Amino acid sequence: MLRSALLLAISATLAVPAYADDCPNAQTAKLGFILERQGTKAEVRPSSDNFVHVVNSYPGGKTQNVIYYRGFFPISRFDDTARSINIPVSDLRTVFPLEPKARRALTYAPAQPDKVGALISLELTVTGQEQMQLGTCSYDVLIVRNRFLNATGKATFEHTDLYSPELGFILAKRYEERGGAQTTMKYQSIRLLGKTSPL
Repeated sequence: MLRSALLLAISATLAVPAYADDCPNAQTAKLGFILERQGTKAEVRPSSDNFVHVVNSYPGGKTQNVIYYRGFFPISRFDDTARSINIPVSDLRTVFPLEPKARRALTYAPAQPDKVGALISLELTVTGQEQMQLGTCSYDVLIVRNRFLNATGKATFEHTDLYSPELGFILAKRYEERGGAQTTMKYQSIRLLGKTSPL
């Protein structure tokens, strides 16, 4: 009787999903993780020297390869129809570490295989931090305001990245609409690379 009760207790313990263990953290994220939202999947694989290789898969079957520096600044973007590269003029290493109230600036030239565009300045301001939920996982993210300026100093575009220092990757982007409304495009779930999604 005691043996049966003990086996039942062990079985019940094993049946409880170990959600915390399935959530990538600062250590396990180095081995890679998968982000998903509405049929789109990003396989994130950190590599040496702070570069991150991401393979994006889209519902129509299209795939895209992106190389980021520290999971934040896109260096190159290749897919079946387009190839682009951002050539840093500034030292990207001076941008990090990002922390609350930090202000950074960098300059880069957007390029395609056959041409190089005019220099773009990017002003980065960390305006705060918040907690973000991805499925059963929760992460603290920095709110990083991006302001792009052309060669004459005119702002051409702005958006906000929600960046996880723990994972070393952008988990969402926020855009301001007319009238002050905001739209946030975020991933809906995260799991370790090689782990299957729960049924």
